[in-house]
Amino acid sequence: MQASRYRNRPAGFSPYFPLALGDLVLPLLRRESFDAAARLRRKRAVRRRKAMRPFGMNSFTGKRLLALVRGGDYAHAGEEEAIDRVFANLPKRSDQWLLDVGCGRGGTADYVRRGGWGRVVGIDRDGDSLAYARSRYPEVAFAAGDVREAPRLLFQRFALVYMLNAFYAFEAQREALAALRQVAEEGAELLIFDYLDRGGFQDDPLVVNGRSIIPHPIEREAICGKLAETGWKLVSTEDLHREYGHWYAALLSRIEARAPEVIAVEGKESLDHLRAVYRGILRKIERGLLGGVLLNCAAV
Repeated sequence: MQASRYRNRPAGFSPYFPLALGDLVLPLLRRESFDAAARLRRKRAVRRRKAMRPFGMNSFTGKRLLALVRGGDYAHAGEEEAIDRVFANLPKRSDQWLLDVGCGRGGTADYVRRGGWGRVVGIDRDGDSLAYARSRYPEVAFAAGDVREAPRLLFQRFALVYMLNAFYAFEAQREALAALRQVAEEGAELLIFDYLDRGGFQDDPLVVNGRSIIPHPIEREAICGKLAETGWKLVSTEDLHREYGHWYAALLSRIEARAPEVIAVEGKESLDHLRAVYRGILRKIERGLLGGVLLNCAAV
């Protein structure tokens, strides 16, 4: 009698285990599906927060977006026009060593090499940008590390050391200059192409999304002392305020022209951040608070 009671039950059914297997498995599958969906939502939220997080223009993301907008691997004002301006009066010697400080994605270093000014080494602390630079520009040597570690990282001595919109980002500018003097030849040249505080910028700095955009622009009175204390002397200065205004107005036009591509790569929030940064820089230039300068220095 007991056997006939369960005669029509599905195969595998046990009277001592009255729950069907699906009664146990399906809730587990539903729970696992729910957990996977929750994990996916969390990952998407993290990506959105990262996209909205302000980034420095000398970060990997900033350099990549600037390369996209500028149409070349440059993160400094003026791109190739600025490089030609900086190097206009320098001799071209294939046997001399040049050091590109804050080389980023390597475009400037390779342009200098191809221009015949000498053999170029780039140094930057952004490992991701250097990985790109090494693959893209194999004829340039690149060293990863803080500029203050240059004496430990570099074995050459350089006839020319140059920085294009890199010095402003250095927290320890005096220490950086001292380290660069150690890797420079006697009588070597140092070229610093960068932002200049024309007066008032320190009291009215550019801050976008809580980040200081140009934290340490050159100050005329302070720079001479920093150079003298670290084995350099200032030979000449050239103000580039008008050129910086022109270059940043042109850059803003390029940002608008490349807006769809920027959104595709990094999202709308990154485009808005990019606009805010460079509109802010241009306004500071137009108000006479910020400008550009080229410092020509010599090792002593």
